[in-house]
Amino acid sequence: MTKESPPLLKKYRFTVDAYHRIGEAGLFPPNTRVELIDGEIIEMSPIKGPHADCVDKLTEWLIIQFRQNAIVRVQNPITLNDSSEPRPDLALVIRKSTGYRDAHPVPEEVRLVIEVADTSLEKDRKIKLPLYAAAGIPEALLVNLPEQTIEVHSEPNAGGYSIIHIYRKGDTIQTPTIKGLSVAEVLGE
Repeated sequence: MTKESPPLLKKYRFTVDAYHRIGEAGLFPPNTRVELIDGEIIEMSPIKGPHADCVDKLTEWLIIQFRQNAIVRVQNPITLNDSSEPRPDLALVIRKSTGYRDAHPVPEEVRLVIEVADTSLEKDRKIKLPLYAAAGIPEALLVNLPEQTIEVHSEPNAGGYSIIHIYRKGDTIQTPTIKGLSVAEVLGE
């Protein structure tokens, strides 16, 4: 008879509600940016200059294009399910008369998410984008700063996005949501 060894690590998974209570209790170190991904509290990467500049350019463009019809959320949470509340760099959400004071947007209210990636590229591509797809968010953009491209992910399903189109400098993005966004305008000349 062999004796089973105990697991090396015991993980505790959190719900969105428990995650909020932990934050309200002040248990995260000051100035720590975290998000809840599949029940785990994950520290977010620091934001460097090129990343911040790209988010600024996209924010300005989205606000000009959608100011009457949607809200542009910058690095604010969206609640995907009971165990995931990521903080995309940008989210385009439906405009509600009540706003989002009482609850973060849920997938049915999110038209588009954008992740700007430099050091977070693999996490964004392999973890966050599949979560967005499984939640049914219709479009996700991944701005790949190292390769100077913008990936447009569409046709979500439980396994990820079925269609990925890569745009480079000189291209203009045309999707059901994004019309006329110049890649060079976002990434710089």
